[in-house]
Amino acid sequence: MDKKTAEILLNIHQFDTPLDAYESQLFKLRNFIFQNPVIPKILYSKQKKNAQLYDAINHFESVENPYIICDLNPIEGINLFDKFLCYEANKSQIKKNLSKHLTSKNIEVGIHQLIENLLLWSKALSNIDTSHAETVPFSKELDVLSTFKMLESIKEDSIPIANPQLLSELNRIKELGKSIQT
Repeated sequence: MDKKTAEILLNIHQFDTPLDAYESQLFKLRNFIFQNPVIPKILYSKQKKNAQLYDAINHFESVENPYIICDLNPIEGINLFDKFLCYEANKSQIKKNLSKHLTSKNIEVGIHQLIENLLLWSKALSNIDTSHAETVPFSKELDVLSTFKMLESIKEDSIPIANPQLLSELNRIKELGKSIQT
């Protein structure tokens, strides 16, 4: 990447300093991650954008790049409800860590860990029959509270999942898991 391309990518002419431009771009990227469902294909493209931003700022100044890696807890439990709580606890910790440092490396690590956590959740669902689930777009994530309530209501049951919304959400997760590049 040349310096002119770096200027365009960072949009530096709208800011007082290249660092301000860089941080603004990182802030937008991090907010996107916070506000959208974990969809690996999209997050892979965001990782590329993140790397480009880091390359771009290096044309103007050297930046510190602190980051935090958390140990993901295994997705385990007696039932889907318990496993879901593990998945959500991991996701919450990753996002909390993302908020601590507005750096390219921290965003890279956060994206990687969100995808890894999704893969763990997807694997935890491997024995759930979702063959009769209605297919929903990857971007149509069932909200956490609804998923929580639906899983809580069946946590003691050993019968197949009958709720079509929940079945579609579990199928969505399994399909996303298949899309993860390993």
